[in-house]
Amino acid sequence: MASRFTDCYSEKQSGPIGGYWKYPLLSLKDALVPVLSKIDGLDRDIKEAYEYCHFPSEHGLTKDEAAAIFLYTLEAGEYSFYVALNRALRDEERKKITPWFSYLKLFDTALEKLPTVKGCIWRGVPRNVSQDYVMGDVKIWWSVNSCSSVIKVVEDFLNSNDDSTLFMIEAANGKDLTGYTNFPHEEEVLLKMGTKLRVKSNAMKHGKLHLIHLVEIGNNNQAEIPATTAAAASYVEPKPPTKTVLSKCYIHFR
Repeated sequence: MASRFTDCYSEKQSGPIGGYWKYPLLSLKDALVPVLSKIDGLDRDIKEAYEYCHFPSEHGLTKDEAAAIFLYTLEAGEYSFYVALNRALRDEERKKITPWFSYLKLFDTALEKLPTVKGCIWRGVPRNVSQDYVMGDVKIWWSVNSCSSVIKVVEDFLNSNDDSTLFMIEAANGKDLTGYTNFPHEEEVLLKMGTKLRVKSNAMKHGKLHLIHLVEIGNNNQAEIPATTAAAASYVEPKPPTKTVLSKCYIHFR
């Protein structure tokens, strides 16, 4: 089953995406005008996002910002909005992302207002990609990547009879989407486009499941978060209000 938690293709080391932050902040409907004709049913999805998004927002998001997040989380298999967005973000021809700049400005503005997650989160890939992740290597994920603080959520999208990869990620700047998605029980944490990750470990395998341990690195992550493959504490730092939510990060195989 396709899912944004396992929507991952080969992340080629393309150049950075710049310039979208200079665009004016538009409504969701206006921001998506340049791509409206490229995605079937997008006009209906936009209306649904406006109708069902989490608003009023306790984090100060406008309705357009809340709707931009809700739209990203809508699931329609290969026709999902996030599939088209991430396809453009991963494309080596950087000019193909330009029509998305207004949406990216709105989406990024919304994410900046959400609580920041520091700790262990999970993401899966429905095939073996361990050969692409060598210990010590640094990877940049140019796409928007959905993760969960609950391992079971990701496991449910992976077929235990086929080769698959489970990423355990020590996040430093994840964004907590809980309450803003179409699936609140999934406890979704988002890694923004351009997230830089170092491969800390790639030595564990359970049957056909490969486990890769990644650590987010960047200007705001000066030190690693203490973690092991057995257990690691994670927490969320909302802003505002100030609050800390504790959870446990652990590995569990069905």
